[in-house]
Amino acid sequence: MPEVDRNEGFPPPRVTAIAAGSPGGGLDLTARITKDGLEAAGVESFVSIENMGGGGGNPARAAVLKRENDGTTVVFESNRVLLSNITGTTDMSIDDFTPIAQLTTDYEVWMVKTGSRFDSAKSVLDQLKRDPSAVTFGIGTVPSDDQLNVLRPASDYGVENLNSLKMIAFSDGGDLNNELLGGRIDVASTGISEAVELVESGDVEIIAVSAPETISSGPGAGVPTWQDLGMDITINHWRGVFGPAGMPEEAVAWWREALEASVASDEFTSQAEALGINPAYMAGDEWLETVIRPEEAESREVLEEVGLAK
Repeated sequence: MPEVDRNEGFPPPRVTAIAAGSPGGGLDLTARITKDGLEAAGVESFVSIENMGGGGGNPARAAVLKRENDGTTVVFESNRVLLSNITGTTDMSIDDFTPIAQLTTDYEVWMVKTGSRFDSAKSVLDQLKRDPSAVTFGIGTVPSDDQLNVLRPASDYGVENLNSLKMIAFSDGGDLNNELLGGRIDVASTGISEAVELVESGDVEIIAVSAPETISSGPGAGVPTWQDLGMDITINHWRGVFGPAGMPEEAVAWWREALEASVASDEFTSQAEALGINPAYMAGDEWLETVIRPEEAESREVLEEVGLAK
């Protein structure tokens, strides 16, 4: 590849998308279907994807801030961009970044190995009420919606001593799935997109979905929601694109136009449907005010309640 003249303006011949996760995880998959969507939409810039997993997304976000703030490097990330600051794993906050666009939403699920002693979410929660350390949960990363998808139902169900809950964090969804199949964890809390292949293979069963109402298609079809179990809980796991704060306006405008075209493409839509995730483009200003800021306040409240906010 020839070196990019970073003073050429937009669109540049090449841009870099850092996926804040390992290959095969939800952020990696989102970056890759976005790249395919950009190509399908005729966006000419070549997108180079870099995987940077681990560390709760902190290394990936730090890498974007360390690079030249010329708009050619962005990071694909989830709400860890705000959760990590709340839990004190980094000094970086949402104010250090420019929210460019939300791309997808995805519900969280609880899944168990087929034939598990737990045949429903209620059976898990009843066990936790008797002994909060009696169930081993696997989650993709800390902090994350995977984690909140355990803490919030347990809290609402009246489980005491939430600090005794056993949650093991893995570097990404692939490792999590292997641990579930190997019987080393009882319940995996993860996004639907990372459960699709295992559900289709018959190796696992989904026993709870964090949707606002029972969903009618895909791997979580017909599965009880937290709402069905009497808890006012909806967790809509979003993924989107961020640049550094102070990103050039022409770069932000180009990225938003390009990403909107990608999400609207048939290629993106078909791949998203196969993964069980929802195309949900939203420009960064609206995303920040209607989704990110309210979620930041709600998450802080929940994490303070269980003693995880710093």
